[in-house]
Amino acid sequence: MRMRNCLLFVLLLNVIVFANDCNIRLLPAFTDSPKKQTLANVRDSLLSAVQAQDSNEVFRFVNVLKNSGYGERALDNYELLQIYLMMNQYDSALVTLVNEHFRYINESYDNEFGYCSNNAPYSAFDDELIAYANRTMHLITEADFQKQLDRISDGTANQEYKDFTILLKVILKNTRFNYVSKRSDYYAGLPPDRDSFQHARFSGGSYTKEDFDNSHIFDSLIEKLIAFKNKYPESEFNPWIMKQLELKKNDRERDLRRLHYYYEFFYTGGIGGEYFISPSNYSYEWNVVFQINRIIFSLSYGRDDYFSRGWNVMLGVDVFENKFFKVVPFVGGNNALMAGTQFEFRPWISELGREAPIGCYLTINAKYVYKYGAKNDEAYDDEKHSKHRFYLGLGFYIW
Repeated sequence: MRMRNCLLFVLLLNVIVFANDCNIRLLPAFTDSPKKQTLANVRDSLLSAVQAQDSNEVFRFVNVLKNSGYGERALDNYELLQIYLMMNQYDSALVTLVNEHFRYINESYDNEFGYCSNNAPYSAFDDELIAYANRTMHLITEADFQKQLDRISDGTANQEYKDFTILLKVILKNTRFNYVSKRSDYYAGLPPDRDSFQHARFSGGSYTKEDFDNSHIFDSLIEKLIAFKNKYPESEFNPWIMKQLELKKNDRERDLRRLHYYYEFFYTGGIGGEYFISPSNYSYEWNVVFQINRIIFSLSYGRDDYFSRGWNVMLGVDVFENKFFKVVPFVGGNNALMAGTQFEFRPWISELGREAPIGCYLTINAKYVYKYGAKNDEAYDDEKHSKHRFYLGLGFYIW
């Protein structure tokens, strides 16, 4: 018995710690209580009022549920949004939508790991009100969501709300709701019940590849957000606007780092391989290249009909570099002394910097080399000679 109690204590402690780490809200328990039955009856009456399009009764029952002390356990914000849209109460629908999205972005973006977001309680009911609302008012695809935003924009008489809804359509163009299982069941260790997937939360909101390919998208969104804030300085939506400005500026910085990843990594170093051939006498070189900051070391194996074949060590300096071009003068040698300059053109470069501090690129190279040394062994000539060589080649580098 003592061992079982200890195990139960440890399990309870883990649940409490996990709940604290993920900021999970402990929900009031009223399963099968008289209070829950009373609220279930109110929800049935609310459904009848919605079906009859009786606005006065709808809002009376909504107020009863929202003021019941159980908050969204009695009627969650997604259900409330659906009800407002079904009743053509566009201003109330917009306010509810923004409040719910504001909570979503605060929980999702402020959470380091992301998977513990959306911890607000769902309603504790799986009843005909949910079923009717989900059959009548769809928000679970991007097209459905945008359609309802169009209804709000066309239906509201308030110009501020119209302007805000137009802005909302742009900011949330890839957003929708998604049905998920109830957290209260999940964290209690219970299997999802038959209707538990009727509860919904925001989903999506990310940007597409086409968005990221347009380097001006975030500047445009930031301008729209600032314009609305300046036009309506007292707007109740300004806290949401300020949060979006913060997020869009962060997105823009990430986008700029992605598009101009190379700027942060010029002269930083890496490793690569090169192959060169001379059009004049078909001499060739294989190079392994190491770069540390601006200093470049090359280990080269080459064959030149005029000089002895073999290994050479080269030392170069990265004197100029941008996204497409790089210039490296160098000296070195072994079987012959060498000096020259290498020119690189990059037709392709990776954009891996958004995900990890590593990238790669392909180059088309040209270089001039002045060589001074003895002829090859077959010439039986110890006299030193000099030659000018021009090479063309390819390179691949990781840095």
